Amino acid sequence: MNIKYFTVITILTLCCIFGFEEVSFSLNKVSQDDISELKILKYLPKDNKTFFISNTKSSEITNHIRKNFETNNQDELLVIKNSLLAYLGIDLGMNKLEDIYNNEFTITTYDNKDKDIDDVLIIFKIKEGKDIDDILNLPNKIDEPDKLIKIFRENKLNYLKYIYRTNDNYIITSSTKALILDALQSINFDKDIEKKYISFKKVLNNFKNEHNIFLTNNFKTNELLNNSNYSLKKEDYLVTLFEFNDKQIILKSYLVNNNQNSDMLSYNNMDIVNTLDKKNYQISIYNNLLDSNKYLDNIEINSFEKDIIEELNIKSKQNILFLSSDNNWLVIYDKKNFSIENIKLLEDFNKNSLENNNNIYTIYSKDRLKKEENIIKQSNYKKIFLVQTDNLNFMSNSLVNQTDIDLISKEFFSLRGDRIAKYFLNKKINLKNPYSIQPENVSYFENINYFFKNVINLSIIEFKAIIKQSIPETAPVYYAETNLKIFNN
Repeated sequence: MNIKYFTVITILTLCCIFGFEEVSFSLNKVSQDDISELKILKYLPKDNKTFFISNTKSSEITNHIRKNFETNNQDELLVIKNSLLAYLGIDLGMNKLEDIYNNEFTITTYDNKDKDIDDVLIIFKIKEGKDIDDILNLPNKIDEPDKLIKIFRENKLNYLKYIYRTNDNYIITSSTKALILDALQSINFDKDIEKKYISFKKVLNNFKNEHNIFLTNNFKTNELLNNSNYSLKKEDYLVTLFEFNDKQIILKSYLVNNNQNSDMLSYNNMDIVNTLDKKNYQISIYNNLLDSNKYLDNIEINSFEKDIIEELNIKSKQNILFLSSDNNWLVIYDKKNFSIENIKLLEDFNKNSLENNNNIYTIYSKDRLKKEENIIKQSNYKKIFLVQTDNLNFMSNSLVNQTDIDLISKEFFSLRGDRIAKYFLNKKINLKNPYSIQPENVSYFENINYFFKNVINLSIIEFKAIIKQSIPETAPVYYAETNLKIFNN
């Protein structure tokens, strides 16, 4: 496994450790400090790759785990936590986390071109009367405020190499000395660091009532945003919030620009709920399909059907609604912009049509005899069905009933935006139980599962994403939601 994924594991696990009480806070409306005003932000260095910040209290973490996880799962979470802390070089000894941690925590990562592992900087606040010795549990006392200390454990791993305690009880620890020095320098706020600090505060200000936030402006791993057609700027951040529901983790991601405090207003009326959920389609995509061809490889349909959809995809320059469940698929498009008669693969098919309720139903079929090595065989082609309504064409490998036509028509017009401003960029994706259809930006879960095999099994229950843009917007509106299951049971 590429060891860089361990950084992802670190962030995810620490999100669990410091964020398990998110549901309790959101439900009970417990008052906490505004996350954008935390003093820990003054130690934020520049040029970080990713940034996670939390101001959750540790006192309810254990209760939440006991309430929502069975005993064996609690033991497995404990194994993960202890393994991670041991790798980092942290040993709490007989101390309890809630007796040390004081509700402010950040972790940032940085590229290390010389090594196959990211550098990491972890900062957290400890309570009065606690010090470095309570965290490292070394044989010899080493705590000394305002002094950079090298961590050494004989014959043991410790990814964190240096540690520092400030006079206001912040612990700064890192895999490299330079990051700690940068963090301490940031207190003086040179122009670059101050600009970064203000940038983060503006972004966090949109989420002041949240308590676990992950930020990045590195979009390389995000399949939808890593696109040459989108003019994303360095001021744009992908912000991910963490919610916990029973044994699931729900990740909600937003594209936010720090120069526009009203960004979040764009998401207020964004309905991620799909009316087609009632039909339990495993795949629902509203797009021009050019970016969605890869999903066809995971659908159990024959090569001829895939060729039909591919040809439609190439010749039709419009957004298409594509639905699939098991081995059945359905494509819906505006019939004014494209005619099925233009599909060459259907030219020599037999055609039979009937009209009902102002809709025209057509079946395309073809059976042939062929000769192979002096043996006559029957060649069967999958039947293709077409339903033409007043405005739409429904092409499928199975006959579509009137109820589905009405439901899907309503969804298509809603997605197209007939009642609101037209979008020149308009995509919507919904993947249910996509174990074999992993979005690229979360595909590293396979590596995490490999690292912690027989302990946890992170799997995607559902992935949803919306991306829209209309004139005069300079950046797209992007929202994604990923439901993760931690254990099989």
